[in-house]
This record gives sequence, C-alpha cells and structure tokens, in this order.
Amino acid sequence: MSFFNSLKLGTLWRIVSQVNIDEIRTAVARPFHLAVIAEVESDASTFAAHISDTEAAFIHPWVTATRSAMLRQAQSDAKIDLAILLSETVDLTEAMLTQYRGLRAAHVPVIIVIGGDAAGVPGAALARRGEEERILAPVINATTVHKSIADALIGFASPEQRLALAYRLPPLRPAAFQQLIQETSQANATYAFSTGLAEVIPALGIPLSVGDLIVLTKNQLVMAYKIAVMAGKQGAPQQLLGEILGVLGSGFLFRQLARQLVGLVPVWGIAPKVAISYAGTWAAGQAIVLWAVEGQQITPEVLRQFFDDALVRGQAVAHRLTSNLRKRLPVRSQADTNAISTTPTIEEPLWQRLKRRLPLRRDGQ
Repeated sequence: MSFFNSLKLGTLWRIVSQVNIDEIRTAVARPFHLAVIAEVESDASTFAAHISDTEAAFIHPWVTATRSAMLRQAQSDAKIDLAILLSETVDLTEAMLTQYRGLRAAHVPVIIVIGGDAAGVPGAALARRGEEERILAPVINATTVHKSIADALIGFASPEQRLALAYRLPPLRPAAFQQLIQETSQANATYAFSTGLAEVIPALGIPLSVGDLIVLTKNQLVMAYKIAVMAGKQGAPQQLLGEILGVLGSGFLFRQLARQLVGLVPVWGIAPKVAISYAGTWAAGQAIVLWAVEGQQITPEVLRQFFDDALVRGQAVAHRLTSNLRKRLPVRSQADTNAISTTPTIEEPLWQRLKRRLPLRRDGQ
C-alpha cells in the first residue's frame, strides 16, 4: 500500500494550508546577537569562528568575539540575545564575574565554558550559585564546539532563536535538527496518548476522532518544513512543501496504523499507538534531514530502518506515560487496567504484529 493510495493529495494540501509558513519564515530570518567573551580576545575569536562555520574560516557578522573588558561596547552596539563566557579558571575571575552579573541583570541567557587545565579539575562542571549552564571544553576545536557546546546552545535558546541560529550558523544545525525531531516526536506521542485515553476512560472528556490524525500530520509537516529551511533549502513555500510531501510520500508511517489502532486500543492498550506516533514522527524527521542536508534519496528501506530504530524509544515513552497515569489516576475497573497496560497478553509479541501492519513493504510498493 502506498501513502497516496490511503490519503488523497487534496487532503494533504488542506493540512498544509493550516501550517503557518509566514511565522516560520519570519523566525528563520530574525536577526540575533551572540556574544562570545573571554579574557583573551584571540580565544573568543577562535571559538566564534568554530561556531560560525564548519571550517572556522570566518566569524558571522551577528557573532561578537570580545574580551571581557570590551563587552560594554558590544552591548551598546546591539542587544545581546545569548552569551558564552570562556573561562580558564574554575571560579570566574572578578572581571568575568562582573560581566556575567551584568548580562544576567540584562536578562541575557549565559553559558559558561570552562576550558584548558581547569576543565580537568574535579567539580569544574558543577554550576555555581546563580549560574544557568556550565560545559567543560579542555580544547576549543571543531569537535568540542560542534557537539557538546552546540547541543547546550541550541537547548538554551528559545524555539524561535533556534531556527535563526541554525539557519545562519551551520555548525549548530545537527543539534537543532535533533532537538526539533525529539520535541515533535514527544509532542505527537503525548497527543496520541491523550486521545487514546478517551477510548478507555470516557470520563476524561478527551474527544477521539480522525481529527487527531490531522493534528499529528500537521506537526510532522511543520517539523519537516523547519528542518528544510534551517538546512538552507530555497524556494517558494508551496514548492518546498511539495518537495517535502514527495520525500515523505510513503514516510508518514503511523498514519494508516493510527486508523487501525483506534479500534484496537481497548484490546491492545494505549502503548502501541503512542509508540507508533513517536517512531513515525522521528523517522520522518531523520529522513528529511538526510534529504535536506545530504540530498539523499529516501527509500522505504531507509524509512523502515529509522522507524525500527525509534520504536524502542517510542515504547519507552509509552511506558513512562502509562506508568505516570497509573500513579495519578485511580483505575475504575479491570477492563480499564487492561486497556492502559503496556504489556498486553497475546500469543505473538505485540511489536511484531504491528510491524507487519506497516504501510511500507520491503519491495517499496
């Protein structure tokens, strides 16, 4: 079964029309000011170059590399949105501490990076009172900046800032992609969990209908479009969304399954629907990254591998949600308990049954 046989193109475009493209494009183009501050300006410049370009060949105009003594001038030139303090000592020097306090007084989020020999001191990674984030970086190089520091910076930024940072600063893109995919997968899993509850606990008053499929699909399309524009994909929104739909033509893995699982929730429990919603979203996100960044053709085999990889994580999310529910909500009957259970008793393993129902076949049909 192919994706377009199960969901008409007109329905897809109605979903696409609900996506606020202008809001996304505005966030991507939003200017920002990232300040990198160190005791020695050359250290700040090296770091700023690594955060600006994968080859560290230049410093982006929106990234300021400065000595702590020159920060006041940098602040007067433009409001700082995010700041990174590079310290060669475990405890900030008086000059750096003054700058940190000034930034925090101005409500600027600050990440402190402890470098050099100080990074090896026991307890160096522990944030001091009032600090928001500390990272250890014995050496400032591409590996350090592109991994641990990029993850921290993207995690620290607001969702709107992430779009602009990743679009302008390519070394931050992998971290931004994975953060977005994880958040969207979690959101879709949680939504599937809430709608599934209506089948087994009607008193909660959460409506369950095919409308939840529209919500899940819309979330996936928003995620895919954000990944594409962060990766530098050009073109009119309609054209770019058309390309995305082509890439994920058979990639919205959970859609057909969700239809089938709606009727099966009381028998198999909520967990399968939650796990599939998570895994399908995660697989779609990873596929879009491959297409947008590497130009790779997305085959059913690639999508199946992504889905299989994410299914274990989806099961963990389902288990956590159902476990939390059992702790907080008195179960009215044994039937309710069985419906919420993450480990229903059936002859064949549940996940093997579900995999056989996947809309993707090995031959790609």
